[in-house]
Amino acid sequence: MNPKIVRAFPCHIDRPPTIEPIAILHWLREKQLLSLPYYLHAFEGCTEIGWGAKEHVAFLDGDAAEADDWASTIKRIGDHAATVNSKAFGYLGFDAWDSLQGLAPDKSATFPLGQFFIPEHRLSIRGGHIEYFGDDCSILECVRQTPCFTSPPAPAESCPDVECSEQDFMQAVERAKQSLPGKITKAVLSRYQGFDYDADLLELFARYCLRQQCTDAILMDFGSVGAVIATPELMLNTNAGKITASPLAGTNSCSPNAEANLMRRQSLLNDRKELAEHTLALLQMLDELRPYCEQGTLVVSRLLDIVQQNNVMHLSSELSGQLGADKHCIDAMLSLFPSTMVSGVPKAESIRLIRRLEGFPRGLFGGTVGWVSGHDCRFALTIRGIYKYGARLFVQAGAGILEESDPLRENAEVNLKMSAMLDALSGSRSSRLG
Repeated sequence: MNPKIVRAFPCHIDRPPTIEPIAILHWLREKQLLSLPYYLHAFEGCTEIGWGAKEHVAFLDGDAAEADDWASTIKRIGDHAATVNSKAFGYLGFDAWDSLQGLAPDKSATFPLGQFFIPEHRLSIRGGHIEYFGDDCSILECVRQTPCFTSPPAPAESCPDVECSEQDFMQAVERAKQSLPGKITKAVLSRYQGFDYDADLLELFARYCLRQQCTDAILMDFGSVGAVIATPELMLNTNAGKITASPLAGTNSCSPNAEANLMRRQSLLNDRKELAEHTLALLQMLDELRPYCEQGTLVVSRLLDIVQQNNVMHLSSELSGQLGADKHCIDAMLSLFPSTMVSGVPKAESIRLIRRLEGFPRGLFGGTVGWVSGHDCRFALTIRGIYKYGARLFVQAGAGILEESDPLRENAEVNLKMSAMLDALSGSRSSRLG
């Protein structure tokens, strides 16, 4: 039976220009008002902070008896959230595809592969306005008093104490290439580095996410598992029945020189391997989403643009359609999960190959994070993140492997994607807010 939930009515205050969302989160924690689980989610000019759980579900934590129908569990809590003017925020780890237990890549910690909660308190911050949803509007007075927040400097440079080595990754790429001429046309392989570093996620968010160009920036803490993510890829958004997905695949490095950067953009648009990697996955996504859209509404609304995220650029397209009248947005999201952009083509066969060649759990990496409220949702890929399992941190990134892939080039791409996260851990960057 669902616990009783009080319907959340909003209260409002104007936002002083010096108050930033991360300062608010820090202040709530300092005043001992913040309770687990909590999240900060920045997207489309809005930032939301939610904490405390009126309802909380966790699944795929090693108990086979509780793992039968977790898709219905997500739909139920999302539908429940809508009835109380709220959202259910949470995540799905990549390994939910074929596992019953979440594991850190080095298997040093366990966690539920899926968790969602309806926050007891939620702040929506947009422009000069703060809106509070909950039953304690006095929290707004506390928020009004928020001081500036200065992120402390990063610690001395950290070195990984466990990892998938570059050599192991490149050998896996070679072995993958030998399997690709058959049923599989693309497989995404990854590398990770693990650190014995019990970091403050809020400070990591300040050092890392605030310096990144991204679609969604997320800080989430569920206690045993958490993450800071600056993802460039929107997996699925539904709003009043309209579906949008913005897949990325195909990568090149950026240059600080404008003329050189223009040449790199053109090179990416002319690269047969990168174009094939993108279009193969795009076609599979169309096939996956089509059963959940009204007939004839699913289209490629944007094809092969380039988006730039600091030191890396990607080929980007957009799919849009109308959610079927008898369909649920979670079913549409799960049709894409895990994204072919982080698994391969075809999906099931490529994941079996990934399991054979990687030899380690992916955990949160390559899964999805976001919220659902009734038939509206927003889910982003959990890539470009720093993941915390217990008292350890992990950085992970992948590259799409085709038959013509060069192992050195694919390894360089992974290093490029990991570099900003590693910078945040190394002490080479600091961030001041306020």
